[in-house]
Amino acid sequence: LEKRQKQAESDSEMAQGGTAQGERGKLRSFAAARGHVRTPAAGKVVQLFGSQGHGGTSKGMVIVTRPQAQVTAPYDGQVVFSGPFLGYGNMVILRHSDRFHTLLAGLGRIDVYAGQFLLEGEPIGAMGEGESSSRLYVELRKNNQPVDPAPWMVIK
Repeated sequence: LEKRQKQAESDSEMAQGGTAQGERGKLRSFAAARGHVRTPAAGKVVQLFGSQGHGGTSKGMVIVTRPQAQVTAPYDGQVVFSGPFLGYGNMVILRHSDRFHTLLAGLGRIDVYAGQFLLEGEPIGAMGEGESSSRLYVELRKNNQPVDPAPWMVIK
């Protein structure tokens, strides 16, 4: 745990140009983190922003994870929505600074609640058990408009 905390501090410092990781309730600049936002789950990106899918043009990206993979906060933020939403299944929406939001959909379990502040890397929930339950939809929004999350995230 200590090693992960030091790594998170190091990653956060890089994203902030030397500034320490955020404090709960205080949001660091999201705009300054371009290229340093962590992906919310380990896995393979199988759909990119702007690609054509079953429902038209994708406004986000899809990461295929292992069953029951942990989903974490990609960056400091406040949970503004947590629960089932239409055809998205279980969804969490995080409000970051600089008018950015991250939508995470397709979770099997949610462990956070609306109003909760999360630091980068803190657990949000977990994916489901079956193969069809291991597709995490990630959408990044700026001023309520979808933007390509790939340039913002560290995708391995």
